Amino acid sequence: MNATLRRVLGWISAVLLNVGALLFVVGLVLPRTGGVTALGVGVGLCVIGLVAGAGWLAGRPAA
Repeated sequence: MNATLRRVLGWISAVLLNVGALLFVVGLVLPRTGGVTALGVGVGLCVIGLVAGAGWLAGRPAA
């Protein structure tokens, strides 16, 4: 994996984890309504961010 792709994947992972964590906390505070909740979206974004982070770690050069 080249350095540019790895850097972009790292940024995507970081943004998704941060936004997911924020939505998770907001979902805990706000009352639940019908349909998709902020809590569910936050958990989903955190999971996607973890997958992107795993790809970022797998693409690192061997030591």
